[in-house]
Amino acid sequence: MRHLDPAHTDCSTIMQTDKVPPFDPNGTRYDSSTYGGRLRNILSAINPSTLLLSDSQVKSAQDLLLSYKQNNNSLPPNTTDAQLWTAQQQVAAVIHPATGEPISPTIGRMSAFLFPNVLNAAGMLMHGPTSTAAGIFWQWMNQTYNSVNNYANRSSAEVDMRVLGASYGLAVGAACSIALGAGVLMKRVPSMAKVGLLVPYLATVTAGGTNVAFTRITEITDGIPVYDKDGDEVGVSITAGRTAVMSTVLTRSAFLPIFPLLIPPAIMQVVKKTNLVRAGGPLIAFEVMTITACLGIGLPLALALQPQKMTLDVNNLEQIFQGLDPKTGKPREVVYANKGL
Repeated sequence: MRHLDPAHTDCSTIMQTDKVPPFDPNGTRYDSSTYGGRLRNILSAINPSTLLLSDSQVKSAQDLLLSYKQNNNSLPPNTTDAQLWTAQQQVAAVIHPATGEPISPTIGRMSAFLFPNVLNAAGMLMHGPTSTAAGIFWQWMNQTYNSVNNYANRSSAEVDMRVLGASYGLAVGAACSIALGAGVLMKRVPSMAKVGLLVPYLATVTAGGTNVAFTRITEITDGIPVYDKDGDEVGVSITAGRTAVMSTVLTRSAFLPIFPLLIPPAIMQVVKKTNLVRAGGPLIAFEVMTITACLGIGLPLALALQPQKMTLDVNNLEQIFQGLDPKTGKPREVVYANKGL
């Protein structure tokens, strides 16, 4: 039987030669202690092709992983490590780690993230500035999708739908208020138009952070499950829940919007000044392509900033997690928790 520590496995040699590492049900194919390894894991997790997986394909992947477990964590006959890693990737992309059910709605899966966000970013940058009403509309569209995505990718199993509705209202209200206030301010103070490009970003960051925090409020108030290195639950930690939500706010709500909302306008200013692309249809197409490229690059870069499987020092958690590990009889040093995306 082989076992790799999910937090401390050194896969640098594996990554350099691109060999398939021995499968570990509690680990990742690429070394998640490095940014490069996390990036490769994320690229696999958000692969849009997983949206095309049928129920039978997902069931086959689950059965393959189950056969590995039933075979005392050893390769079943006629099975390779590569097949098991692929099965793990497919299950992770479709099945929610906390509920054990398919992530629903499908558009909320991270593998579908690019498509609605290209539409929303293009709307905020291209149509939003045409009027205050248009700006408010696209902020509403964006926060509606964000609520769906945050719900689908939460780290806990249960969500209070009343709280979810309240978080949606607060996020939409914050985003639309900023868009409306900025529109009024720029009309009264024309010099403020120079920072007009920051409005969609500031509105998105503020509302996005609010959206994540309130959609996942139960993680902040009640905590999330934490596990030992074997994947066995050892308790529920409020501190871990707050860490998970804050990490998601920083990566998803603050860092990611830089790519679709700040970089494309800077590129388009250069393109328009230099007349590199003909006005009209070609210019519009180029702007949409720029937004798509920036978002496509920014999403994995943002999600890879921190590992989805958090490694938590027990000294920073509640006292119940400190002391001796009943399995080993030695002082417990770390536990693990799902951060969510």
